[in-house]
Amino acid sequence: MIKFFRKIRQNLLSEGKTGKYFKYAIGEIVLVVVGILIALQINNWNENRKTRKLEAQIYKELKSDLLQTRNDINETISKHKEIFESSQQLITDIYDKKSNSQSIYESLTRSSAEFQIIPKTSAFENLKNSGLNTLSNDSLRSAITNLFQLNLKRLDDELGMKQADFNISKLIQPFLFEYLIVDYTQPAKYGFIHADSISIYKLRIDKYDKFLNDNDLMKALQLALFNRGKIIDEETETIKAIDSVIYGIEEELKKLKK
Repeated sequence: MIKFFRKIRQNLLSEGKTGKYFKYAIGEIVLVVVGILIALQINNWNENRKTRKLEAQIYKELKSDLLQTRNDINETISKHKEIFESSQQLITDIYDKKSNSQSIYESLTRSSAEFQIIPKTSAFENLKNSGLNTLSNDSLRSAITNLFQLNLKRLDDELGMKQADFNISKLIQPFLFEYLIVDYTQPAKYGFIHADSISIYKLRIDKYDKFLNDNDLMKALQLALFNRGKIIDEETETIKAIDSVIYGIEEELKKLKK
């Protein structure tokens, strides 16, 4: 093609058609420039397509991780709510001096339970490695970053209570050792999926009159109940933040498909 254009220019010069030569040369330059611009445009289009494809893939992975984390949080909220209600009933039963019963024993032993949420963050870690700017939507990128680096990190440690002196387990466990004894009249067997069954004895509440009038126990139960309520509130607010981010991701994916 280049030899063809060169031959045309040489013919024009040899025939003395200088004006036509310059017009042709200018036209040839314009044609080359247009060709370069088209090539650049195609290259930019290909790069943008790759970028949009990568962005869409990251959004899909983030959504998948958030849905799994959301399910885990919802399951934990359900467990906390069950214990919240039974602990409230336990406080009422102690105040009303109810007789010793299996339900009071179960409420007491459950009142110290804590649950750890481990958010699924592999997609966010991949995003950080790729560069946060891979996501073109500034507000959504900020919401995603805040969700993973603030909301979910707080839940991972249940509002930091695990390290505090007033964490639920530390509050209640001393009273379990104080009032629970082994009842040798009630043997029990427990089986496991991957281990042999075991033979042990059930526990029961001892020194029940003292148990009913233990002011320190009542204070610990009420503080544990208050802290569990705070955890439920925080987990519920985090679910709202997750739902908001998932909605934003879904809307962005619709735009990237166009």
